[in-house]
Amino acid sequence: MHARALPLALLALALSAPVAVAQYSDDPGRQQDGPSGRMRGPGRGTPPDPVVLKGPPAPDDFARLAELPADKAERYKGLYDRFMADTRPQRDSLGSLGRDMSGGSDPGDREAFQRRRDVFVPLNQELERRQAAFDDALHDMLDKNEWKRYQKWREEERKVAEQQRRDRWRRHRDGASGDGQPPA
Repeated sequence: MHARALPLALLALALSAPVAVAQYSDDPGRQQDGPSGRMRGPGRGTPPDPVVLKGPPAPDDFARLAELPADKAERYKGLYDRFMADTRPQRDSLGSLGRDMSGGSDPGDREAFQRRRDVFVPLNQELERRQAAFDDALHDMLDKNEWKRYQKWREEERKVAEQQRRDRWRRHRDGASGDGQPPA
């Protein structure tokens, strides 16, 4: 019963989350790509945006990163605290599902993997929309140079996540190639 209850609970969270988007944006559907409703962003096989999974930088880290004056650092702290509190359950759920999908359960159980994926994808898309709304609010608060420093940090985070994904895939492939070593 517990195995079925978790995906249903996560799906309920994902479906109820759009209400919170209004706190950060007047246009929550702006990332939809055309009439298909398909979301823009990383394609199949690329890792989810690490900022979507972990959240934006903590206030002290962000103040140093973007070189913020004290008044903006305080405004960022308020925006960050509210955003992280509002999205913590979804982030925790995504983290748990991601660990399960990347080897935390029987890798041969494709049906179970697909059920977890069916919950993971819409929940990730919802968090991407909420992160975009947060970024819109942040963009309004920052000057051009501060925004560029944030965007540079985001790009570096994506590159690190992509390299980690490639390394995991390489280890998995090498372990599955018959060299006798299990994937790490």
